[in-house]
Amino acid sequence: MTALFWYSYFLLSLIVPSLSSPTAPNHSPSLRNGSRLTFFVSSWKLDTNSGRPRTKANNKFVELGIGRTRSKNDGNGNKYGISFSNSQLRKTNDLLPLSGMRGGADGGNTEEAGAGDNYKARGISLSLFLTYLTVMGAKCALPSTLAMLTSANSGLAHHNAVLSRQDVISRLLAFSTLSIAAGKLFLGPVIDSLGGVLSLQMALSTLCICLCSIGLGTQTCPTLTALAIYWIVVDFAFSSCWAACVKTIRDYMSEERWSREIGRLAMAARTGNAISFAFFAWLLQWASAGVTTPSAGAIPVDASWRWVFRASGVIQLIPLMMLSFFGRKGGESNTMNKEKQSRSESKSTLKDSLAILFQQSRTLEFWLHLISRSIIMVLVSFLLFIPSYMTQCYEMSSASSARVGSMFALGCLVSVSTLAERTYPSIAADSTTRKSSSISLSRRKAYSMLAFLAIATVCLALQAAFLQNLLSLSPILGTLLMFLFGFSLAIPFYLPSSMFALKRGGKDGAATIADAFDVCGFGLLAVFNGIVARVLDVSGEVGSAGMLLSRKRAWLPVFSWMLGGSITAMVSLFGAVWLEGERLEEENG
Repeated sequence: MTALFWYSYFLLSLIVPSLSSPTAPNHSPSLRNGSRLTFFVSSWKLDTNSGRPRTKANNKFVELGIGRTRSKNDGNGNKYGISFSNSQLRKTNDLLPLSGMRGGADGGNTEEAGAGDNYKARGISLSLFLTYLTVMGAKCALPSTLAMLTSANSGLAHHNAVLSRQDVISRLLAFSTLSIAAGKLFLGPVIDSLGGVLSLQMALSTLCICLCSIGLGTQTCPTLTALAIYWIVVDFAFSSCWAACVKTIRDYMSEERWSREIGRLAMAARTGNAISFAFFAWLLQWASAGVTTPSAGAIPVDASWRWVFRASGVIQLIPLMMLSFFGRKGGESNTMNKEKQSRSESKSTLKDSLAILFQQSRTLEFWLHLISRSIIMVLVSFLLFIPSYMTQCYEMSSASSARVGSMFALGCLVSVSTLAERTYPSIAADSTTRKSSSISLSRRKAYSMLAFLAIATVCLALQAAFLQNLLSLSPILGTLLMFLFGFSLAIPFYLPSSMFALKRGGKDGAATIADAFDVCGFGLLAVFNGIVARVLDVSGEVGSAGMLLSRKRAWLPVFSWMLGGSITAMVSLFGAVWLEGERLEEENG
């Protein structure tokens, strides 16, 4: 418990400073200290006789209030603010960067200037962080209880004479992967149409209901098949969370903050993994202590695993309530834009999203990002097999090998919490220094991604040499390699493809492009999981030199595949980021 306390304290010490750092918009000094550019949008007409405002239909006025506001006489004794037509009103979004209120390259949201804007942005940022923290934590519920679910005393009935409990779990894992892939395939345009906040609220509600239904008892989840169905729905809802978070960042954040927010999502994901495994282990130990011994002849039932699903479901209420509060407050600033969109325009968003995806699919950068993202997704997902690999090839105990998995997650967390903005910043955030730099910002990002994946390649090459007995590695060195492996993969996995989706997808296609990358990644992951599953069938007693050699040889094709994939991802990601920089330089002249 003492080690768990200090481990959690270390994780929180990395997270809290990032969340509490100032993120004020980039106001110019004159706007911060003196007058501030404000936008007043109303349908009010001034009566010069009484000085009172009275409504006039079908008129919208925009007053630029710096110092004294000017009014215009219409010749009939009535004074109006400076008015614009609808087309001119849309063009006022070009002025928004002056006050740091721009929600993206195409205008985004118009929020109230000053402290209120910063308050809403921080609220949305914290809501997204907690969303991905709790969602990724809930995803660890099944791996943490898998051994208990296949047991006959789990309290879950199983009446299928053809399929064993292990067969049901195997099919559950296969169908859950397909469920995630299906969600990635179909939900991207839907998220772009509904908006990020509403999509996250629907996903979190689904997770809460399904996980709590599993955890409540035999009335809501009586059989193993029922649990499998619930979990497939959970994975379908989970598949929308990353794209919905990206869409929310696109809707509510200025471009200067995109890189920082994506980094925080990555921190939340790895923190959720690391904390949840430790917390679920303690929770299972606590719940198992309360299991009563059955009477003679009765079958013992250990339903302590249900507490893990109860906690996973209830915790989703925290980000759900925060998104409902801050999302509603932020959405009020977007009311003007929503009123101007007809119902037919909102229905055409699906077509717009697919049109943007088709347009970007004709660029080389899109395919290079897709290749690198898909391969790195497989490499990052190796986290699930690290305990088995360390047990079979390094002859570590189950508890020690589980800690190695936590070290991999910790490496990811350290990377995104310390180097995300330094190695892959938003171009807008560094636009003032980019021109004076000897190496452009885009090229610096390309070299950074090349360096990260080069480290990952070296780690895999050393592991492959170890499996061929060309190199001797102790468990400590093997653990260090896994830490460096996670450290080198986190930023290339989370930032480049997500930033590409934000910039190229815009407000109508960001989620669609992000999900398009993940569809191929999960398809490749399904193939990779099948390869690893055959390796896990290799048996042998720990300590037998002959069986240890056979186990190491069985793992060699896996690491050879990963090594080739790492080299391919390194080349493709470097090319994608480099070409993005070349295209940007051409656009800027």
